[in-house]
Amino acid sequence: MRKRIIGLAAATTVLAATLMGGAANAYTLDTAAGAGFVGKGEVQQVMGWNNKTLQENASNVVFTYESTDDYSAVCTFVTGEGTRGEKTHNVAHTTETAVIASVNGDPRQTKGQNQFTGFNLAGFGDVTEAGVIPVVGEPCPGNEGHDGLWTAVTLVSSTGGLYANGHLLTVTPVVAPAPVVAG
Repeated sequence: MRKRIIGLAAATTVLAATLMGGAANAYTLDTAAGAGFVGKGEVQQVMGWNNKTLQENASNVVFTYESTDDYSAVCTFVTGEGTRGEKTHNVAHTTETAVIASVNGDPRQTKGQNQFTGFNLAGFGDVTEAGVIPVVGEPCPGNEGHDGLWTAVTLVSSTGGLYANGHLLTVTPVVAPAPVVAG
């Protein structure tokens, strides 16, 4: 019985190490401020790089945060015949924001290996936007002479993610192992 419990505990420890090892690749990002950390494994995974290639190219890794907001917007207008009309438009608004990053060194290295553990994210930089978010009460585009106005604007969905050199980084979930029950 004791061997079975020890074996189960050892298997759980290996499983936990495997799961937590995957979590070491996860990134953190405060999407309001742009601060956080990206582990080197996360970049290696999406770029298909081994450690040597990443170490050689770390200074060339560029991070961006990209988001897309999709809106449903209703334009209300009066036709040339004086009839009231409405048309619903799907409007996308995309934002690409540069993320300021620096290589995070590993101070435990004492033999000059010059390896690093990942990238410190220090905040947001330049922003590029595409698309115009409709505003209730403002004119609808393309309805000249019909006095069309946006009468309802609803955010339908919002997606976003952190990218390294144009490759989407994935968040690795941390899964806690089940507790070992002796018995």
